[in-house]
Amino acid sequence: MDSNKFSAQIERFEVVETGRRRRWTDDEKLKIVLESLQAPRAVSSTARRYGISRSLLLTWRRSFGTRTSNTEQPQPAFVPAMVMPDQPPAPPVTLAG
Repeated sequence: MDSNKFSAQIERFEVVETGRRRRWTDDEKLKIVLESLQAPRAVSSTARRYGISRSLLLTWRRSFGTRTSNTEQPQPAFVPAMVMPDQPPAPPVTLAG
């Protein structure tokens, strides 16, 4: 029994087909990303032209390593490391006196 007398009752449930999900190849993504870098403020217009969201285009730009702003941020990088054998401990120094 429903304790809330003012709750809405669903009489009809309909599934709307939105179409097949698009798949973009890496080459297509790169082409779109490069196009969005051609002019300032081209992200929104490029996204509209290809029917994708602005946030998706920005995600692709990040994944291809492009910057959305002019500020340079340090890139993570590997530093060469050398593994050296342990040195034997130095003998204690005694002062003669």
